Amino acid sequence: MSSLVRRALLSALLLCASAPALGQGLITSAAPDSVSVSVYRAPDRDSDTAMDLDWLEGYALVTEKRTVEIPAGKATIRFEGVAAGLFPESAIVTGLPAGVREKNLDADLLSPRSLYARMFGRPITLRRTLPGSGGVREERAVIRSGPDGAAILQTAAGFEVANCGGLDDEILYAQAPKDLSARPTLSIETQSATAQKVTLSLSYLAWGFDWQTNYVIHMNPDGRTADLAAWVTLASSDSTSFPDAETAVIAGEVNREDTERGAVPTGEELELQCELSSLPPPPPPPPAPPPPMAPAPVMMMESADIVVTAQRAKGTACRYR
Repeated sequence: MSSLVRRALLSALLLCASAPALGQGLITSAAPDSVSVSVYRAPDRDSDTAMDLDWLEGYALVTEKRTVEIPAGKATIRFEGVAAGLFPESAIVTGLPAGVREKNLDADLLSPRSLYARMFGRPITLRRTLPGSGGVREERAVIRSGPDGAAILQTAAGFEVANCGGLDDEILYAQAPKDLSARPTLSIETQSATAQKVTLSLSYLAWGFDWQTNYVIHMNPDGRTADLAAWVTLASSDSTSFPDAETAVIAGEVNREDTERGAVPTGEELELQCELSSLPPPPPPPPAPPPPMAPAPVMMMESADIVVTAQRAKGTACRYR
């Protein structure tokens, strides 16, 4: 399945590059003009304990400067390349004429898994290399399964499993869903009376960082003085890098009231499985129904010999004689 996954994502990226724009009123800021990062230590880690690089629990305060051109009226500004561990509720944007109406973190990134999941029930192109001849055939298909398990597709011939039973298949996407981004993106909605070019300041808190210091003391020959050397190690588990960023470390703790731990930002891979197995034997046929019962004999009596009369008796029911 690995070849299907790699080629599917590559085909999607190539085909999505020629997709039409999302419409007016959408502004994308691809990268900040400048950025500064202040890293806070993990609040529950002792200073004598080394950082766990697989589970960083510190924070970073990121401040960016971005220049954007906003149109008149309502608009959505997309800040691409923010930290994947960004807390949207902490984001502060200054410099907009009328402020911010709404903030959203587009955390569902463009990946083989998310792309396949979002295209459920939608048409795609199935490119199949025919076994033996090596010929290639393309046909329209519809995804009928989720990203866990086998890739079940519906074609003109019916339902089938892609890349199974010796087949070599590729899935081609005409375009990616509009809400999928190749990089972590913060979207804000704003409104301006006139079109203008503005310089914005974006500050936010992100999770998945940490820092620690190491010291080396070298005693001088006099035994009374020493030289002290120190260095700081910064760590980040975030998928976003901050090149040429102004950096600071803070020994204090971030005052956060919630106790939920974030998830380490990682890419999502797609693992489609194809398992061929023989069908189980059919169940035994049900037992034959029992033969119908013969009707009970009916005694026939001559109507001439039957005389029925009735009379009402006080305190009793009707009697027959």
